[in-house]
Amino acid sequence: MTGGADRAGPATSGRPAPAALADGPLEPHCPLCGGEQREALFTKRGWRFVRCAGCRLVSIRPLPRAEELAAHHEQSYREGAYATFAAADQIRSMVARRRLDAVRPLAPPGPWLDVGCSTGSFVAEAIAAGLDAEGLEVSAAAVAQARARGLAVRQGAVEETEPTRTYAAVSAFDVLEHLPDPTAFVRRVAGWLAPGGVLAVTLPDIASPAARLLGRRWFYYAPPDHVHYFTPTTARRLLETGGLTDVRVKPFRKPLTLDYAAAQLAALTPFLAPPVRAAAALLPRRLRDRAWPLPLGEILLTARRATT
Repeated sequence: MTGGADRAGPATSGRPAPAALADGPLEPHCPLCGGEQREALFTKRGWRFVRCAGCRLVSIRPLPRAEELAAHHEQSYREGAYATFAAADQIRSMVARRRLDAVRPLAPPGPWLDVGCSTGSFVAEAIAAGLDAEGLEVSAAAVAQARARGLAVRQGAVEETEPTRTYAAVSAFDVLEHLPDPTAFVRRVAGWLAPGGVLAVTLPDIASPAARLLGRRWFYYAPPDHVHYFTPTTARRLLETGGLTDVRVKPFRKPLTLDYAAAQLAALTPFLAPPVRAAAALLPRRLRDRAWPLPLGEILLTARRATT
């Protein structure tokens, strides 16, 4: 999915079966290392999860085609799960602010592009912080909402976009896991950076404690929205393969209220919702309304374009 900055919670979907969304040929090569050997892991919602024997990247099979994913995600924005996420203004703003605080000290002065900006929460926070920020998003519904807020957001896919300037920073939050070919994406947006510019991405981490504890029931195992699944090692390799240097990886926690987290868990991992609701019910309202940085199992990566 290409609407990352506004993702207020774990991704979900309308849960179509593979036959309804992906009936094309299997992708024969790993998009990260080019390998053809893979091992089966498990099945969830009718989708097979496999791991590349070469680089250990985990992917779903059959791999949906780009046009199928685009249509699926546009529907999600208009009437599906992401419509709910996009409506959570306060949560989205808090997540955007936390990301901006984490990345801004690493970026040189200059313009900022948020790729997969959804309805523009990160762009709005960056502008409020005094930055020259704009967004790029494929969903027509999300772009319309962003423009209604007065934000500079263009509609289009990365592979079809030709920026008129270079950027001190490009962000792609909660984006790469949705793309059939994340390597091509990184290589292209790396070329949009000014020398010394920073690329920042967030990804679910399948090596995180949350992922290891929950196994296949982990909420970020969410096919077909998420098609590739990374560890810090494979994520680092992805950015380095894209020609970037100074790759830094660290855990990232999204600030969510307990009530919001419980509502999302009810849809994604139902057995976790009751204990979260029970814990929230014991707290006074001021604590229930407070955003807690929850260890959902995400990582933040930054990398830099070489100066020479």
